[in-house]
Amino acid sequence: MWNFKNFILSMAAILLFGCDSKNNITSYKIKKPSAIILKWIAPKTWQEIPPGKMLLASFNAFDSKNKSIDISISIFPGNVGGTEGNVNRWRKQINLSPQNSEQISKYIQPVVLPLLGDAEIVFLKNNENNKSIKTIIIPNQNGQTIFIKMIGNLDSILELQSDFDLFYQSIYWGN
Repeated sequence: MWNFKNFILSMAAILLFGCDSKNNITSYKIKKPSAIILKWIAPKTWQEIPPGKMLLASFNAFDSKNKSIDISISIFPGNVGGTEGNVNRWRKQINLSPQNSEQISKYIQPVVLPLLGDAEIVFLKNNENNKSIKTIIIPNQNGQTIFIKMIGNLDSILELQSDFDLFYQSIYWGN
């Protein structure tokens, strides 16, 4: 990461080695490292749409009956409210009542992603209104937490789940 210490060391190197014994000045170009960003491979059938507020990316996917589900990626500093707070917020989105951490822990599935490491899968279903949310929580990513979420009709989510699984497993840090 480019920081003040690296800048000072680079400037010191230029000052020490920038002049030869004949007092000729030699110039050097120092390339600042490019930013590392989150990348992924989305299924070709998904439609990328402009991300909403606080989203990194957003997609619409359609099942065989042409019903749409929403898929999004968001990234926040730290753990943004913790697992219990986030799960209860998602439960509210599909009209489920809040639960305590002991109840929530029963349906959190730990998983190791091939490119980002430890993660948790939270799959919420409301059988009364047929709404569902599947969220992948990827903590400890450069001091940030990544959320990959799909929300919509339970039947549509179950049909498109394998595409979603491949999608979140494809996410990686790149230039």
